[in-house]
Amino acid sequence: MKYRALPLLSLLLLVACYHTLLGQNTFSSPYSVYGLGMLNKRTASLNRVMGGTGIAVRDAMNINAANPASYSAIVSPVSHVFEAGFYVESNRYAKSTMTESQSNGGLNNLNYWFKFKPRWASTFGLSPFSSVSYTITNQQELGAGEEANYTYEGSGNITQLYWGNSFMLHKNLSVGVNLSFLFGSIHKTESVAARSIPNMLTLDNKIYTNKFDADFGVQYSIPFGKRTVTLGAIYNNGLSLTGKSTAALYDQLNDTLNSWTKKSLQYTLPPTVGGGISLQSSRSILTSDVRFEQWTKGKFPDNEELRFSDTWTMSAGYAYLGNPGGETFLDVLSFKTGFYWQNYYLNLKGLSLPNWGLSAGLSIPVFDGKSSINLTYSFDKLGTTQNNLILQKSQKVIIDVVIRDLWGVRRKFD
Repeated sequence: MKYRALPLLSLLLLVACYHTLLGQNTFSSPYSVYGLGMLNKRTASLNRVMGGTGIAVRDAMNINAANPASYSAIVSPVSHVFEAGFYVESNRYAKSTMTESQSNGGLNNLNYWFKFKPRWASTFGLSPFSSVSYTITNQQELGAGEEANYTYEGSGNITQLYWGNSFMLHKNLSVGVNLSFLFGSIHKTESVAARSIPNMLTLDNKIYTNKFDADFGVQYSIPFGKRTVTLGAIYNNGLSLTGKSTAALYDQLNDTLNSWTKKSLQYTLPPTVGGGISLQSSRSILTSDVRFEQWTKGKFPDNEELRFSDTWTMSAGYAYLGNPGGETFLDVLSFKTGFYWQNYYLNLKGLSLPNWGLSAGLSIPVFDGKSSINLTYSFDKLGTTQNNLILQKSQKVIIDVVIRDLWGVRRKFD
């Protein structure tokens, strides 16, 4: 039996799971109140455990979502790779006068890799592009000793369904492209209650959007004896994400006082360019990336006064790939670690927000030794307590299930 139907079946499986992904928030943060929320880079297990690096990595066993040119690096005997990531997360928020904690969890992403031809590899994937999850309350004085209670809540996701293709033009040169379709909705409410207001008023705003996008990558490898130096680059021209906003004003009895629809709501996301270098051998990978996002060209229509900062992201990662010829369990374990640092794109109260993180993890072979369970721990820090802003510290444990070849294996029966 031929397995040409597997890519189509895998795509249908990914699409069937999108409701689950929409129901999960990969990052709970008060900073998701702005625009489309917390923007998530497309990742795979390899990238998450190595601090987000991967622009110049060519891994023969693992999906690398940081650069579409890398998909052609996976070679025989691997013919199919399916990857699903699950996480639990603990967040701690601190201001100068208070602290608060929150936990959540869910499904991170789904990826499926296969080859059309010996020099043409492809990947389907589904992951959150942005996520909104916050509840903020405060009190304001109205005068004459009266206070009003304000509550701001938000939830929802913009989901990314992508099809990536990599072409090996030469044994040392690969190029790639990801074609993405973004879709989803974000729900935000603002409520106010006070004695002078007969009924609590609630402004309910829903944003719906869909859009096609593309990003590109290239990798060039230079062999040096038993080691290989790889140079990589990625580019995205930015994105104008057009959506429709429906809003309504309700009273405490949930009666509609007013409603309206804004058909043209355009979010402008910036161009991105990145480069990386890696040194690889059969036993290890050492790599580093740099990315630039020109956020001064960004715009959020629901936050016209919001200021942005151009973002530089530096990251580095290391992987010990184990001893394939070893005879003990410890020999076949692989260990990876990484870190990143960036100035966050939001500029609030005249401050550019620092953002950095560390990660480390193990890959444990299962089944026939080709598949694996990947365990990752990450720590991230975003923001500051200066100027009454919020400092967010996040700890996350991720379990990635990576199944290789099992769908493509021809079984013989007696």
